[in-house]
Amino acid sequence: MIEAIEKVLARIVAAAVALQGLVLTLLIGTEVFFRYIVGRALSWPEEVAGIFFTWFTLLGVVLLTQSGEHIEFNFLAQKLSPRASRVLSVFIQVMIGLYALFISLSGYTYATMFRFENTPAAGISSLWLNLSLPISGLLIFFYSQLNILKILKTPAKGGGSQ
Repeated sequence: MIEAIEKVLARIVAAAVALQGLVLTLLIGTEVFFRYIVGRALSWPEEVAGIFFTWFTLLGVVLLTQSGEHIEFNFLAQKLSPRASRVLSVFIQVMIGLYALFISLSGYTYATMFRFENTPAAGISSLWLNLSLPISGLLIFFYSQLNILKILKTPAKGGGSQ
């Protein structure tokens, strides 16, 4: 059941990241076109691109946490015994989870504090930007907890993390 939710959620996030990449390309292309071809720069594409870029980046971190492809330093894990390596891997995932909870709670506080603000040029509610932290933080927390379960379920092998 949880594995099915994990896969569906990962597909949704991956589709969102792909769509955001496409929208970012179009927005930046529009901005460049109007600035250099038309000679009249638009103010709103940069703001909207900033919002999309923030979501793009944070949801990318969610995907990296889900797939286990985030940056990690496995030099130490390779030098440890299999048991100690597993303990280190779980510790790393716990730290990722704690940080994710921190950014979720802080991001939620920030988002609600400034929920009535709008961007100057596009007039978009800043809530769209500020919700990126709590939502991505909760997703990262979810995947870090799943990673812990996977580490604990996997039989111990030679040195190396995860």
